[in-house]
Amino acid sequence: MMLQFEGVVATGSAALDSGIRDTALKTLNGTTYLYSLTGPGGGVAVWKLVDGTAPQLVDTEFFSGSITFQVGDTGVPISFGGGDQLVLDIDTANGLVGYELNPDGTVGTLRETGTLTGGGDISALVKLSIGSGELLMMAHEDTGRIVTYTVNGDGTLTSSGVIVARSDLMQALKTGEDSFVIAADGVGNMVSTYRVDGGSGAITTLDNSETLTTLGIGTPTAVEVVQAYGKSWVVVAGAQSNSISVMELTADGRLVPTDHVLDSLHTRFEAVQDLSVVEIEGHVFVVAGGSDDGITLFTMTPDGHLVHLDSFADTLQSGLQNVESFSATQVGDELQILVASQQDAGLTQLTVDVADLGIVRSGLGTVNGTAGHDMLSGSILPTTLIGAAGDDILIAGPAATTMTGGAGADVFVMQYGSDTTTITDFQVGVDRLDMFDYPLLRTPGQLTFSSTALGARIEYFDEVINLYSATGGPLSSGQVFGAGFGGPDHVPVNFDDFGGLEPGSSDGVSGDVSIHSETANPGLSDAEIRFTPTGGATISVRADSNGQFDLSLPDGTFEGEFDVIKTYSTASKDINALDALQVLRISVGLDPTWGPASPENLIAADFNRDGSVNAFDALSILQVAVGQPTSRQPEWVFIDGDADLSGIIRSNVTYETGANVVAVDGVIATDMTSILLGNLEAP
Repeated sequence: MMLQFEGVVATGSAALDSGIRDTALKTLNGTTYLYSLTGPGGGVAVWKLVDGTAPQLVDTEFFSGSITFQVGDTGVPISFGGGDQLVLDIDTANGLVGYELNPDGTVGTLRETGTLTGGGDISALVKLSIGSGELLMMAHEDTGRIVTYTVNGDGTLTSSGVIVARSDLMQALKTGEDSFVIAADGVGNMVSTYRVDGGSGAITTLDNSETLTTLGIGTPTAVEVVQAYGKSWVVVAGAQSNSISVMELTADGRLVPTDHVLDSLHTRFEAVQDLSVVEIEGHVFVVAGGSDDGITLFTMTPDGHLVHLDSFADTLQSGLQNVESFSATQVGDELQILVASQQDAGLTQLTVDVADLGIVRSGLGTVNGTAGHDMLSGSILPTTLIGAAGDDILIAGPAATTMTGGAGADVFVMQYGSDTTTITDFQVGVDRLDMFDYPLLRTPGQLTFSSTALGARIEYFDEVINLYSATGGPLSSGQVFGAGFGGPDHVPVNFDDFGGLEPGSSDGVSGDVSIHSETANPGLSDAEIRFTPTGGATISVRADSNGQFDLSLPDGTFEGEFDVIKTYSTASKDINALDALQVLRISVGLDPTWGPASPENLIAADFNRDGSVNAFDALSILQVAVGQPTSRQPEWVFIDGDADLSGIIRSNVTYETGANVVAVDGVIATDMTSILLGNLEAP
């Protein structure tokens, strides 16, 4: 799918065509209008968007009177109080100032609604729905406060919640009864998450600082949200970091990063100033632009990864020098993108043909596409993906995946940690491999590339791709990758994927634990959770500090092996010199001080996991207790709660970790016994 330059439109008035600071969309009576705003001394132009042709100018309005030189950089079209308005940021206003919008999209009367707690100098505004009512949430620049206002039946506003914070960007998503607002402050270099109570309008700050600090978003300039693929997503642009970050917003307000991309020589979003996220027939598109004179188009996969589709660089005709603002939306069979630049007058129109979008589907066994542009994904069991005539995106699953793209320009997306991937019909110069999920991979030279009689074999660490040419015969690295990888640089967001890293140490719970994938599990805090379906690939995720985890399993019933990997927190001081004494007593045939050792005691005593309790175990435990290094790190082991441990004796400590479970529609529930090796608990 390609970006197509259509032309530049302008009103003919320099006051409306030059220095456009913001663009915004509003659909009225089934027709979409774009509103472009210039700054002080300027005004508003209204454009009707039409499928297959240039935008049509339907109205202009010059700023006048008291707002002429007090208007700010933003205009937000919203519906509230029974009408539609284009709300403006007016420096000296006391209330909410905006133009009424007529049903035909034209600009109506300028009005001011009430008196706001923080005045009308509004740096950000978002509308929230609460039951049968409405809330407006505003960031007041003069007072440094974010306030929610209840919209009364007569259209007046009443303050209902307040918090001390600044923001120049806001987007909202509703989950259950409450709404979540993602707010960004470019000056303060902050991205914040708020929960807004659906009844009272009270604002609560949620702590997502760890996620945001890890991503390293520098100077946030745009925030977009979308609900797609059964989940809620947040996309944030960072100008200083030249980045676009994708995060899942969970039901409790946590932000879980899924991708973080950086501008490269192949893309056009350096110093990114704006982005847009559009969902069309189940496909999600992300558009971004900034200071390097162009626009970049991505699609987002169901697991929150960005796949680069195209980048359009400025030409002498296109007017894209230093992109300032743009809006993107579906109009008929087109994705239309209207762009304003800092140096060129008018609005540049780019389009993407979306007439032949196909399905977005994942599954087991064989997954068939359509004649359209499909997105097909593999799964936790071996899967065959078959595209057809369209420009398809085929995504490898964790298990072995066989891909056939068929006709069209197909993108084969690899997944790090998957079993062997096989591509049956690679078309040189047409198809493309997207390998950016592979950590630290930057050039084809890092790969082990071997030409074969019918194609090629590609290896990277333990990853293997068997590639077969569509026309037969061997393939060279140059035929597959050309001059190198295209697209942006992807920065890892889940460091577990590197392998070899221990899960974060934390306190645990000794003894019987009931585990459920949809609730908090105190005994699993910061642990690595593994599930291996019978005949499939191992899925691994990190539990959060509450022990909650999501394996993102598909619907259906899957039998498999469930296991937990968890390291010991020295801060707990659960392992001490008394434990070493108890183990030493057991090693010479004596009982612990409380009486006969239980099987669980013997498992804990076999610290070195060599199958017997001996003096070396006691020595290692003592070293842990006094803070000396040991050849084996202390850890927790998790055993099936129904396991038969009656055969365990001092000289034969044999057991299996994990438990056989049945996952039903992504939910896993099981009972296990949690034992900290080196820590002997009296019964």
